[in-house]
Amino acid sequence: MEDRLSIDTLFRELRRYAHMRLHYARVLAVEKCAYLLAILAFACIAGLFIAIAICYLSYSFVHLLQIYMGAIAAHATIAVVLLLIVMLLYRQRRCWILDPMARLLSRILIDDEELK
Repeated sequence: MEDRLSIDTLFRELRRYAHMRLHYARVLAVEKCAYLLAILAFACIAGLFIAIAICYLSYSFVHLLQIYMGAIAAHATIAVVLLLIVMLLYRQRRCWILDPMARLLSRILIDDEELK
C-alpha cells in the first residue's frame, strides 16, 4: 500500500513539475517577445527620426551647394550622393545589418542557461 502511495505522489509531483516548467516557458516567451517588440519599436522610431534628419541635412547641403553651382546641379549632386550611400548600405548589408541582427536575436532567444 505504501508503494502505491509513493508512486501516486511521484506522478503528482511530476505533473506539478511539468506544469511549472510549462508556466516558466510561457513567462520566458512573453518576456522575450516584449523585449523584441521594444527593440522593434525603438528601431522604427529611431529610423523615422534619422530619415527626417537626413532630409533636412540634404536640403541644407543643396542650399549650400546652390551658392557654388546652380539649383539643378546641386539637387542632382545630393541625389547622386544619397544613391551612393544607398548602394554602399546595400553592399555592406550583411556585416552592418544582418549579422548584428542575427547576433542580437540569438542572444535574446538562446540563453546560456539553456545550453548548459
